[in-house]
Amino acid sequence: MLRKTLTISILAASLGLLAACSKSDEPVAPEPAPAPSTAPAPSIAPTPDPVPPAGQVQGAQDPVQQPTLEEKLQESARQAKEKMAETGQAVQEGAADLSDKAGQAAESARESVAEGAAKADAAIQDAVGNKQ
Repeated sequence: MLRKTLTISILAASLGLLAACSKSDEPVAPEPAPAPSTAPAPSIAPTPDPVPPAGQVQGAQDPVQQPTLEEKLQESARQAKEKMAETGQAVQEGAADLSDKAGQAAESARESVAEGAAKADAAIQDAVGNKQ
């Protein structure tokens, strides 16, 4: 039983690792730039840069923090652990159900063999003339 449990947990772990590794973080190819038009470009006057109000210092706002590679790896590992736990639980439930059904089938087969043997023995005894 321990061997089955270890085999199932290793299977779940390898499937979770495979699923985590198969996710691609590669950026999508950029869309091709539109073809240049043959019409002359209209002349546009340059716009002046906006002037910040006197009370504000430029760059004082906190930029949105992008998660670091380490944070992404930790999040990915956490998600993989959760998926492995869910998969392991599902595999364990399925294995328990399968084990119960196999036990029931073996018991049914054993009973059928015993019943058949009893009928065969009774038929042999009737043919020989020994009644029990």
